[in-house]
Amino acid sequence: MIRWLAPLAVALAGCQAEPRSASYFEAHPEEALNVVEGCRTGSHRGAECEAAQTGLAAVQANRRLELFKKSFE
Repeated sequence: MIRWLAPLAVALAGCQAEPRSASYFEAHPEEALNVVEGCRTGSHRGAECEAAQTGLAAVQANRRLELFKKSFE
């Protein structure tokens, strides 16, 4: 039983999903907020923390740009 357990553990360790990109979080700001909050509390770690923050920053920048454009209408 132990003989097949070690290769199984190695195989499962390599099956982790790739972190979502900043563009993904830009398109899904609700998920980005959840990830950023998880990063603050320590329940979420890794590359997705930075990607979620970058995605949220892009969403906020786009909202500010739209407000700026509306001021000239």
